[in-house]
Amino acid sequence: MGAVENSEKAGELRRIAAFDRWFQAQHAAGNTPEHARLLFSWPAGEGVDQPFLSVMQVAVHVAAEDRVKSNEIVVTRPDFSAVALYHRAATLDETQVVLVREFRTPASTADAFVHELPGGSGSEPDPLAQAVTEVAEETGLRIEPERLCAHGSRQSAATLSAHHVHLFSAQISEDELAFLRAQRDKPQGDGGDERTWVEIATFGEIRRERLVDWTTMGMIAQCLLGPAD
Repeated sequence: MGAVENSEKAGELRRIAAFDRWFQAQHAAGNTPEHARLLFSWPAGEGVDQPFLSVMQVAVHVAAEDRVKSNEIVVTRPDFSAVALYHRAATLDETQVVLVREFRTPASTADAFVHELPGGSGSEPDPLAQAVTEVAEETGLRIEPERLCAHGSRQSAATLSAHHVHLFSAQISEDELAFLRAQRDKPQGDGGDERTWVEIATFGEIRRERLVDWTTMGMIAQCLLGPAD
């Protein structure tokens, strides 16, 4: 990828973890990234050496089709961890799932809030530690790492962004469910711009009322339809 290697932005591009993983994946598939130009970069917090968001215009020679595709962008952001906390019921639709409600500016929902699983990215050394931190910050529930079942990582918006979501789940007790119900009127968050509110809904309500986006719906289904705990 000479255009990147010879660019003064080369170091900045290759140190972005999600971009470097994209770069390596293209080579593994036999493709050749021929050009990448940084169009936009949004800085992360103090002490973080990677941008929170970057947008790159790229050109890739697609080996399987013997053509160069250059009309798309690659968006990157840090990977994040998401956690499905649930209380199993007699049926799948009656199973209760913990969500968080948060105002996110891009939301185009009926209430202009995003309804999602507790999750996010930060300074923790690994996805599991980040998952534990996010649950505590966004719901107030402290959960031990060994209780979390790992479901691996996947892209969540593969036509746009190269980042991955690391998915975890845990079945919670009646007492924990009661604790979370008591948190619903109390704002949670990191003490900065993030403000979240605990919600509890059955899987049936989530489906029928279109409470979450397709990515979150898929993550919940992966956790609830997987092997029993």
